[in-house]
Amino acid sequence: MKAGMTDGPTVAGIGASPFLLRPALRAGFFWAGLFGVGFAASGLGAEPPAAVAAAAPTPLAAPVERPVGASSVGAPVESSVEASAVAAEPKLTLRAPRVLMLRPRMPGEARRPSLEVRVSARLEDLDTAENPEDYYCLEEVWDWDDDTESVYEPDCDPYEPGADIETFFFGSHRFSLPGTYRVWLRLQRSGETVIAGNVMVRIRN
Repeated sequence: MKAGMTDGPTVAGIGASPFLLRPALRAGFFWAGLFGVGFAASGLGAEPPAAVAAAAPTPLAAPVERPVGASSVGAPVESSVEASAVAAEPKLTLRAPRVLMLRPRMPGEARRPSLEVRVSARLEDLDTAENPEDYYCLEEVWDWDDDTESVYEPDCDPYEPGADIETFFFGSHRFSLPGTYRVWLRLQRSGETVIAGNVMVRIRN
């Protein structure tokens, strides 16, 4: 060892003579590589500065385990299956002119003018029925929402597998007063409703 130098770690700079490390350690912190190891001097703590601590990598969060049978929004898969099963049933859809104009009563007319309204109905998605015979040869009951009904009872042969089932229905009624009417068609057997549908009809002066 050369004279005038004490033992201990040294740091050599480019174009500079080695100098003792111990005085430099007392003046502040020494960092090596990616890991900062702070040596406190004059009563300072051993923790790294806040800026370095903030830059430290954050541990990855543990993946969230989803329960079996749950969708991405947390709703059970079975709910969508049940909803589709409910939607896959026969339904009765009615169509009619939404707004009709009723001619005003003219002076000298003995009777109030009336307006004939035709309504059509369609039995849809019949192939989803568990028992097609339930929809075979049904009675038509038209409720016109003015305290009147129209009833039609078909005369059919006994049901056989593959028999044709009526899917289109038509009804007409004369209205003499303006207003908004909810027209219903109920397909029945022995007084019990098998399926029903309705449509709004608006009559204006």
